[in-house]
Amino acid sequence: MRTNHAKTAGFGCFLIGFLFYGGATVHSYASTLSSGTQMADAAISFIATLDDSQKDTVLLTMDTDERATWSNLPIIMVQPRGLLIKDMSDEQRKAIHALLRASLSSQGYAKVVGIMWLDDVLYEIAQRSLNDDAEASADPFRKAIVATRNSGNYAVALFGEPGKSDWGWKLAGHHVAVNFTVSENRVSFTPTFLGSNPMTIQRGPYAGRMVLPHEGNRGIELMQSLSVEQQQIATIHPEAARDVFEGPGRRASLSKFEGVKADQLSDQQTQVLRLLVLEYLQNVDHDTAAAQLELIERAGWDEIWFSWRGPVEPAGRFYYRVHGPRLLIEYNRQDENHDHSIMRDPANDYGEDWLERHYQEHHPTAAEALQNARRRVASESELNQ
Repeated sequence: MRTNHAKTAGFGCFLIGFLFYGGATVHSYASTLSSGTQMADAAISFIATLDDSQKDTVLLTMDTDERATWSNLPIIMVQPRGLLIKDMSDEQRKAIHALLRASLSSQGYAKVVGIMWLDDVLYEIAQRSLNDDAEASADPFRKAIVATRNSGNYAVALFGEPGKSDWGWKLAGHHVAVNFTVSENRVSFTPTFLGSNPMTIQRGPYAGRMVLPHEGNRGIELMQSLSVEQQQIATIHPEAARDVFEGPGRRASLSKFEGVKADQLSDQQTQVLRLLVLEYLQNVDHDTAAAQLELIERAGWDEIWFSWRGPVEPAGRFYYRVHGPRLLIEYNRQDENHDHSIMRDPANDYGEDWLERHYQEHHPTAAEALQNARRRVASESELNQ
């Protein structure tokens, strides 16, 4: 059990200071270097590349529930709102990548574009498998699923007017959903969903590459740092979960905290917990990450809970959760080479606390999404006959 609270509080203050690169210098440039300002400038530049028809597709109002309608499923299963990257010109794609870089850290940008690139890798893997299976290659639905694997199948939508007091934007597609809100230059970046399949590329010139190399490892490190008794308290079930619990459309589905509470951790274990949290926080630019870290500090590290499902096996299937008043992180190893993760702020997803409004999340069930995909394939098949 931790006894030196001043020491751990000091560690948190050090991290905040580190993220800000030293108080006075950064504050003197806050008006020009803040994430909110950078994002607004990049968003305005992107809008300038759009024609009127594209603007009708991309630009939406801040009060629409479309802000909270997103999915990590392939677009054949859930059609995302917005303009697909594959339907953009080169100029527009460059502008979207500039917006991503303005919104994310270099780490976060590498993860997001890496996940999108993985869909091209997944297409090659799935196409080889399809070619080796005569029955599958004759199935229109299987062929359509493979065809939807494409790094261009990610949609961009903007909400409100960038540069005004309140606006936002999102990018959504297979294994990626990032939701940004800017309110009075404050930036919210939750919910953020990231997943990878394959988690590690097994064959070919890219063998060994990972785009989410540490999310799973940080959880393993924390679990292995616990004593046998602490591991028993943290372990909720001997088998991994089927998926993250608060995925798209399932916000606030966790009714209670569970596992081992952070006030029962040693100083060393608490530092491992903080490193896990920073792996998710530091996906965004320094000032946004530091502001969210400060909110977590104010709510109290001792109010955070850590829980685990499945064996403590780095190469196996497992699930972990980090959960507190201003933080929800879930990670689930879907299989040995496929993972999902999500980060939420239970008090301010979509910037709701700042905007003083609540958005309704909508998402079909897995069965409905599969049915939607089959309907689309059947409809396209009829049109091609």
